[in-house]
Parts: sequence; C-alpha cells; structure tokens
Amino acid sequence: MHADRDVIIIGAGMTGLAAAYHMARGGFSYTILEAAGDLGGVWRSHRWHGARCDSDFVKYSFGFRPHLSDSCLQPREKIHAYLGDVADEFGMRRHIRFGARVLRAAFDTRERLWTVSTSAGEFRARFLVNGNGYFADEPYVPALPGMGGFGGEIVHTSHLDAGRSFPGQHVVLIGSGATAVCCAPELARVCKSLVMLQRSPSYIYEIDNRAGALVRLAQRLHRAGVPGALTALRAGLQLKDDLVFLTFRRFPAVARAFFRRHWLREVGERALREHFTPRYNPWEQRIAVAIGFKAQLRRGAFSIRTAEIERFERSSIRLKNGERLPCDVCVLATGLNLRFFNFALEVDGRPIALEGINFYKGLMVGGIPNYFHPMGSWHSAWTQRLEPNLRLAVRILQHMRSRGFDVVSIPRRELAAAPGITPGYVMRALATLPRLEGTRDLPSIDNVVASRFRAASFAFA
Repeated sequence: MHADRDVIIIGAGMTGLAAAYHMARGGFSYTILEAAGDLGGVWRSHRWHGARCDSDFVKYSFGFRPHLSDSCLQPREKIHAYLGDVADEFGMRRHIRFGARVLRAAFDTRERLWTVSTSAGEFRARFLVNGNGYFADEPYVPALPGMGGFGGEIVHTSHLDAGRSFPGQHVVLIGSGATAVCCAPELARVCKSLVMLQRSPSYIYEIDNRAGALVRLAQRLHRAGVPGALTALRAGLQLKDDLVFLTFRRFPAVARAFFRRHWLREVGERALREHFTPRYNPWEQRIAVAIGFKAQLRRGAFSIRTAEIERFERSSIRLKNGERLPCDVCVLATGLNLRFFNFALEVDGRPIALEGINFYKGLMVGGIPNYFHPMGSWHSAWTQRLEPNLRLAVRILQHMRSRGFDVVSIPRRELAAAPGITPGYVMRALATLPRLEGTRDLPSIDNVVASRFRAASFAFA
C-alpha cells in the first residue's frame, strides 16, 4: 500500500480548517474527511436561538485570517460564514470529502501508514490529524420523572432551530450553563412566556458587546498594513484570560465578591442568593458570558426559577418546592455528551485502550504513532492554543522529512485524572478522557514554552 496524501484531517470545523492551512503552509498534502454535507462543525449544526461563541472573536478567529468587527462576540451564522470564507480564500474546499463519516482508523507499523475507513470508502496517509470535535452526535438528555406523559413538546437545544417561534405558548428552558444563558434572551422574544429553570445556579458575566477602543485601533492598524497590532492584541487578551483564570482559582473569595457586585444592584439580595450564587467556586466550571440577559430579565421578558423538578405533568412541570410551571414547550439546555474519540482507533489490529491514557501537550496521545489531536484551552478561545499546537505538529513533520524519519510517537503512560474544570459533561466522561501532561494549560505560557519543538521530547524512527 502507499499513501494517497501526507495527512488525513478528520473534521471540517474550526480545528480541521486550521490544520489544513498550517499543513499546506508547511508543504504537506492533505485531505479533510467530513461526515456532514457542509463545513463548520458546531457552527454548522448548533442553530438554537442565540447560539454564538463566548470568546472575543478577534481572538477566537484564526491568526492567519483574523475577523474584524465592531462586535466582540459573534453569532453562529456569522462564524459559519467566516469559516466558509476562509475555506474559499485558501482553496480548502477542493480537499474536503463531504459525506465521509469516519468509522475506523488503523495504523500499520510495517507499512507506516494510516488507513481510515469511512462511509465513503478508504483513505490512506502517513499522518492523521483528528479534529472531529469532542462531543457525541446526540446531546445529554436527563431522564426526568413524567416526561413520557407530558402533553407538550420536549426539544433539546441541539435539535432546535432559531427560525422557530412559539406564539401563544408557555416555554420552560431547563439549564443554567452557557447555552441557557445565551438562549434565554432570544427565545423570550418568540414565545408568550419563558421561564429559565435551573437546578442550581452558574456564574454569569454580562458584557457590552461593542468592541473597545483598543480593539478598534488594532483593527484599523491591521487594515492599514500593520498586522503586528492584532497579534499583540490577541496575546494581551490571552494574558488577561489566563490571569483572570488563575486569580479566580487561587482567590475564590475575591471572585465570589466580584460576581456578587456584578449582580446585586441588578437583581437584589434575595434573587442574588437564590438564582446567582453557585455552590462551586468561580472557574471550577466555565463562566457563562451574557449579552442582553440583564435587560430582558429587568423588563420581565423571562423569569428564573431555581429548584429541582419533581415531575412533568400533562401541561406543566411540578417543582419540589410545590410550584407548578405552565408549560407547552420544554427546551432542554442540558449540555452534551463528551466523547474525545468519535471512531475506533487501532494500531496493528489492536484497539487502543483509552482509560488513563496520556495526552502530551494537548497534541499527541501516548502510544499512537503519527497521530495528532490538537486541542485548545477550556478557559479561553479555542484557537489560541490550537494554532501553536498545529505549528508544532508541522515542525515535527518537517523535522522528520529532513531527517528521513517515518514514524513519530510518545510513550504510553497511565495517569490519574486531574480535569482543569469539572462541569457535568467532563465528569460524565472522565474515565475515557485523556490525561493532559507537558503543559500548564495556560496558553500565554504554553504558546511560548510548551509548543516549542524539541526533538528529544519525541520518539522518531
């Protein structure tokens, strides 16, 4: 057998398109395998009301093709359009095989080759870059008492389209995380009434979505041919993210006081205690970023309840505190199921055992040759660590080409789980999540230190 191309990239979302750019720039041929009929990943599939990225898009967009805008955060449809523009500008579409769902990937150490079996046939390459995302196709739907006897509609946000409206209907939105916080203000505009029902509160930080003066200045300089201004801005924003993360984790009392002040004047002491005071410390889970949440809440466009569900009834939801919520439509913003590997992986015919496996620098998985799984950061813009990791992968491949090596790997190690954050989707999948090593998980440091290429860190053959 022989390789059809140097690299197979799985997934045509944010990670896959970034990988395509950096591989091509490094002089390596590639094919992208995409299960869907269009590119974009979650920015194609997640179409619920208010779907957007919660990182400053000047920082989340690609460093090689930054997105310039007067708004900090961008809605799903604009991100999807941006990714399409990137694919067109850099000629990526002709390298994408749409409708090719990956079923199995097998590495042969004698042939030194990956064979990837898909719904559209087999593909072979020397290297595999996995950008298939981290969430399973089907979302997390909790089993709640009485759901089977509910007379209305139950729909998860993953299956909800923002084009839908619910005139004259009472809607209950179940959830307290980023999806619920983004969805509530927009969903409230298209129904008779909306209640955001949460079992327990999450930390929410509301922003003004207008780009600040420094961002606007950097964008003007970029348009004028000074790209270094945006590069410096992105680095500065990343440093700010990391400092906030470290400060909140190290001094949780300070962080709690910050969020108390952020909401107290807006909602009052009683509502603050009941609806905006989580049981956990800031940045033990992701902090939801809100736009327009305060204004819609103040106007009474929607209300919040914090209580556990006793059961669904025919036309309402009964809470354990005795309250009944009228409900025609129940929208579940209950999260997703995390799945790091979305297909079977084998080396020499043997399945890879994933429990406790080490994940070196957020790029390579122990004991899997010629395999790259570039990962962004949980607490910041995904691309801020993704792109430096991809540049490291390219340097590894260039080193192999110049030295005549065919295989690169890192040794397999068994590590204890130490997740950086502990939301439900992480804890439910903890047994099969790779264990991060070789990084501080702080992009402003890792991008300078951990992503530097050192040949001695890898095993070449």
